[in-house]
Amino acid sequence: MRLMIENYTVPALASALRDREDILQLCAALLSQDRLDELRDVLLPFERRFVEMRRKRETRLDLRASGFGNLASLEMLRKGLGRMPRRVGLAHRQRAGVVLPLCDVGGIPCVLFEKRSRHLRAHPDEVCLPGGMVSIGDDKSIVSTCLREMYEEIDGLDQGLVTVLGVLRCNWGEVHHLTGVAVTPVVCYVGEIGHMDLKPNADEVAECFTVPLEAILDRDRWVHRQNFAPIFTGGPYIIWGLTGYILERFVKDVLARYQVDLPLQPEESP
Repeated sequence: MRLMIENYTVPALASALRDREDILQLCAALLSQDRLDELRDVLLPFERRFVEMRRKRETRLDLRASGFGNLASLEMLRKGLGRMPRRVGLAHRQRAGVVLPLCDVGGIPCVLFEKRSRHLRAHPDEVCLPGGMVSIGDDKSIVSTCLREMYEEIDGLDQGLVTVLGVLRCNWGEVHHLTGVAVTPVVCYVGEIGHMDLKPNADEVAECFTVPLEAILDRDRWVHRQNFAPIFTGGPYIIWGLTGYILERFVKDVLARYQVDLPLQPEESP
């Protein structure tokens, strides 16, 4: 029971318990009416062989047909985020949020990043994720903070396509060590952006770029050093610090649950 409480959210546990109660009530009713054939049909899916078959199906994240942009894949990612262990940390006075924006570019699953303006005083020219500080009184939730900041920093996103998948639960102690601020990452799918005319806010963002998921999943493109956040070297710019930390947490804590099937990359023209 303790393992379940630590690894599943309250709504997920409540839903599972309601489903179990409904099944048990149905089984009891069928048994009392001596309707054994129907009872057998209800219980058949719970045989070990069928349970194992479902588990194998549920561990395959198929992105070959339309990248992230299919309901089945988005629902699997939503469930994966919901099943992450809850991490309870101390309250922090400074709160911020960032978006990990999943997207597709010509059907290829990617992650969208920003490169900060060189004119900013803090972390100029560094790769980052859309986000910023919580606006007390204006933001109703950390998700509101993340979406507000993303729309302010990147014009041209189709807000009607943006789907919030969940919170990436990181260790706030590790995050605070990297930034001095309690940062909450929110994972979103922002759609097929290949046809979108994205215009970064020049006051904050020098450019936007994407990295294919295939490259992000390549372990050879990661560098790990003791007492430093992971470093990703497989994109047009080095990704390190908090952004590298969040990206690797998503890979290890969410994507690693699944066998990820990726679409074939189009061959480069000679």
